[in-house]
Amino acid sequence: MTINKKMIKELEATYRKHFPDELKQYLLVQYGQEPFPFEFSEQDLYTKIDHAICAYEAGELDVTVKSPSERRREEREYLQNLYIEKACEARELADYILELERMLSENGLESSKMAERRIESANLPAV
Repeated sequence: MTINKKMIKELEATYRKHFPDELKQYLLVQYGQEPFPFEFSEQDLYTKIDHAICAYEAGELDVTVKSPSERRREEREYLQNLYIEKACEARELADYILELERMLSENGLESSKMAERRIESANLPAV
């Protein structure tokens, strides 16, 4: 769920006040698109908007809207960091699997994947 101008008008009626244009623009930019790769539930969206409005009224919210290129750059950096983090996790899991397979082999046991690899290597033609 995302915010739109109609919802902002409804929020103004609910709060019984007119929001400054800078706050409206901030809300539209911040909550006008789903946060990749997630989606806002209605409750999450309204909670986040309520916190933003309260922070704005307390003077604790920077409503400076970043340019589209700056937002894309931040999203790209976030996705790059997420990719690196997941690649490291995958590598750690692969190392853990190898360690577990080594322990199985030491005890004369094998996993189904180990058995598949053994069978495949036995069926390969000699070079």
